[in-house]
Amino acid sequence: MIFASLGTMDMPFVRMAAAVDKLAETIQEEVVVQTGYTAYPYRYAKPFAFCTKDEMSAYMEAASLLVLQGGWGSICEAMMRNKPIVVMPRHNGTEHIHDQFQLVRKLEAMGCVIGVYDGQSMVEAVVKARSFNFQPLVKGEAASLIRNQIKQWFP
Repeated sequence: MIFASLGTMDMPFVRMAAAVDKLAETIQEEVVVQTGYTAYPYRYAKPFAFCTKDEMSAYMEAASLLVLQGGWGSICEAMMRNKPIVVMPRHNGTEHIHDQFQLVRKLEAMGCVIGVYDGQSMVEAVVKARSFNFQPLVKGEAASLIRNQIKQWFP
């Protein structure tokens, strides 16, 4: 099972919803997606809006691969599980209140995640993630990364 999470931001993320549904159409594995506030007519993925923290943890634990929006909380939870992680960052202003691209690009450059940006295929990213050698963040790197990102968001 692939678990996808669009997060809990109260701004819709239809771009990722469509990409996840296309992924579910293309692959043979079940795709379960936590949709949050994003209304989308899923045809192939199995959606649900919200769940408890324990339920989210169980989905992440059971998944063979995680597809996430670019929020640090979900990415951090995923990295602690040493699972392949594909991340699609939300656009500032229309999909979120800040730029998630900076964090995702940095984590991708460090080998921690596979990023999916505009014009790229979620399916190709998932195929790449299946054989990618992900690099975990050590405790000090994670704290430094968060501190630097927060300084950029709130100068």
